[in-house]
Amino acid sequence: MNSFWSFSQDRSTNKSTHYRRLICVLLIAVSMALPAVGQSVVTGDAVGTVTDPSGAIVAGATVTLTSSDTGATQFVVSGANGFYRFALLKPGQYRLTVKQNGFKSTSQALLVSVGQITTSNVTLELGATSEVVEVTGAPPLIETENANLATTYSTNQLQQLPVPGGDITSYAYSAPGVTMNNASGYGNFSSYGLPSTSNLFTTNGSDNMYVYLNLNNTGASNLSLGANELDQISIVQNGYTAQYGRQAGAQMNATTKSGTNSFHGNASYWWNGSSLNANDWFSNNAGTPRPFAISGPLR
Repeated sequence: MNSFWSFSQDRSTNKSTHYRRLICVLLIAVSMALPAVGQSVVTGDAVGTVTDPSGAIVAGATVTLTSSDTGATQFVVSGANGFYRFALLKPGQYRLTVKQNGFKSTSQALLVSVGQITTSNVTLELGATSEVVEVTGAPPLIETENANLATTYSTNQLQQLPVPGGDITSYAYSAPGVTMNNASGYGNFSSYGLPSTSNLFTTNGSDNMYVYLNLNNTGASNLSLGANELDQISIVQNGYTAQYGRQAGAQMNATTKSGTNSFHGNASYWWNGSSLNANDWFSNNAGTPRPFAISGPLR
């Protein structure tokens, strides 16, 4: 009887130890994964490193981020490695300000793109904190945070680019690696040679797809959501980060506009007739007459 009790007690102790070890492993895995999930398909990140003129890191600097649209402000302190990070940001224009004792304050404009990590490294100049250095310049063209190939369109670019037939999916045609589908079959475009049905279309993180054939809702999106409603669009290819990867082709990720501190609005009248459009090359080549409205080869 004593032997049986000892055997049962040993098994119970082993199970308890096993569960504790498993919980520890899971906690470590979660803690390591947290920095990698800052951005999502509807938000963006702003990261960077604060250094002095010699290139040495500056720890303990106060980094403030202010939304140009709403005035909302948040701040972080640069870590022991000089690194700072703002996660889960609403896409849009921001003002980044960095302050540290013994250095001039630095201020610069920053564009946070949907689903992307914007890197802005800051170099502080020696001087009084009351002095402010205004930094101008574009962010680096090379993405150093992940392997995603992304083409992002700002609100101004969306307003300037043509949208044949009001089809908001046509913004993807100007992204590198995208080829229009002018043959028979489903889907508007191909990304790096992958089938047109391999693309994923989302609006504010929700699928905008025809569930039966896995197609983009070209006609439906025209009726329910126009280009005037959009704030940003990002065409993500080679999506290796965790928030992507449901389809092998491109993901067209759109976000809509939201309120700001300024009152604004517009009214427009849209008419698109044959007298305002030339026939496209493919119709001319096939001898097809010019239609009433040019809407692109949406077969």
